[in-house]
Amino acid sequence: MVGPTLPSGALVALATPMTPAGELDLAALDRLVDHVVAAGIAGISPCGSTGEGARLTAHQRLTVTARVIARAEGLPVIAGVPVSAVPDAELELRQLGDLGARAALVAPPAYFPMSEAEVDRFYRRLADSSPVPLVLYNIPAFTRIPLPPPVIGRLASHGNIVGLKDSSRDLEYLQAAVQAVRSRQAGQSEPPNDFRIYTGTDTLLVPSALAGADGSIAASANLVPELAVRMLGLVSVDLPAALDLQRHLVDVVAACRQGTPPSGWKAALSLAGLCSPAPVAPASALNHDAVRRLREDLISVGVLSGTKAGAH
Repeated sequence: MVGPTLPSGALVALATPMTPAGELDLAALDRLVDHVVAAGIAGISPCGSTGEGARLTAHQRLTVTARVIARAEGLPVIAGVPVSAVPDAELELRQLGDLGARAALVAPPAYFPMSEAEVDRFYRRLADSSPVPLVLYNIPAFTRIPLPPPVIGRLASHGNIVGLKDSSRDLEYLQAAVQAVRSRQAGQSEPPNDFRIYTGTDTLLVPSALAGADGSIAASANLVPELAVRMLGLVSVDLPAALDLQRHLVDVVAACRQGTPPSGWKAALSLAGLCSPAPVAPASALNHDAVRRLREDLISVGVLSGTKAGAH
């Protein structure tokens, strides 16, 4: 069931360009994919949190994923699958298999609390039948359901569960997850399944790599993909230079933390001429004053030139 190993390094949590009328903007999606591919990104994850996957229809998510796969020049595509009803998720996973997605990024269903046993059972049920391998998604700020490190360690032994994206912003948690996976794999009689651990926290890319993460799936890589690519490439060879880039990225992230996520990133991408600022309904785009502040901040940190206005 499991395909080729997932990459290490910098991946992008791809935004989903929309028209002001609320339709998918496929031309802008092509432009955004070309932008991140040209920067040397290692993989693409559409329809996750930055991609507003939970607010898209299943048909829209599949349309986006198919378009990204066709445009991504062979890069691995890890498609987000938001879960409400498990049978619907099982269907969408089968459809992603037909499209040729490399893996699926799956958070636990929100709304109801889940015990550790229920989290374990949920992922095993999906993994047992899915034609694409799963990447666990820990984002408790949105789901209210953290993935306990011992559960991650056990699930890492499943042949069709191949990674974790951690967006907790908690380095202690990340270290515990890394240790749980390594301890579990060390006790296996068979070789490990190359389980990858990614951070989704842009401001902690270097600290996460030092804590044992294999790479990142991050929102900032839509706007400044070259920063993450260079930063993670430098961690093992020139740590001071990597930390300088991390400090720069912290300034970029601070500028874009406006409105309800990911509206700040959408506005920044619009100013960069990549897509419209429109988020998926019912979210609102940044107002005029917020966009003006954002433009000034992005100019001050060197992301935009003083003459760049953004036509989208």
